[in-house]
Amino acid sequence: MNSPSLPPPRLAVFVSGLDDSPVGRAAGGVANAVQRWGYGLDVIAPMGGGPLRAALHPGIGQIDLAKRHTGTSVLALSRIVAERRPAGLVGVGSDAGLVALAAARLARQGTPTAVLETALPPGGALRRALRGWLHPRAAIVLSGAVTNPETDPEAAARLVLTAFGFPEQDR
Repeated sequence: MNSPSLPPPRLAVFVSGLDDSPVGRAAGGVANAVQRWGYGLDVIAPMGGGPLRAALHPGIGQIDLAKRHTGTSVLALSRIVAERRPAGLVGVGSDAGLVALAAARLARQGTPTAVLETALPPGGALRRALRGWLHPRAAIVLSGAVTNPETDPEAAARLVLTAFGFPEQDR
């Protein structure tokens, strides 16, 4: 992938939880694809646990923010982004995508952020306003990538890595 003297870039995936749901399965699939291509990776969740944790490759780091809800994880996630300085942050799920975008802005590291969300994100005036403000700052927003069972996790991961500026020949 990179020259032997340089370590591979390290990325982070933020997800609401690793339960057996379309969002959890999408996060696990994308994480495993990115890890197979030789990138370092941490999967971050508000609260630890979930049956899909065991489905992650053992080389993938797992970070538990010790928060009860996705929406209350912004500051903890921004601290992780500021400390670890990942080469890219992926928010999987509509709320997790908004939290990832906000956390990246708060961390002030210039971390590119991608959002993989449901086809029809939950409504509400606040969510619409946040999407309108944060989505233009994303490297890429893939709507429907989570709920479509035909979405190939490797294809989604490839699109995210391309949006982050990583060369195709490295995969």
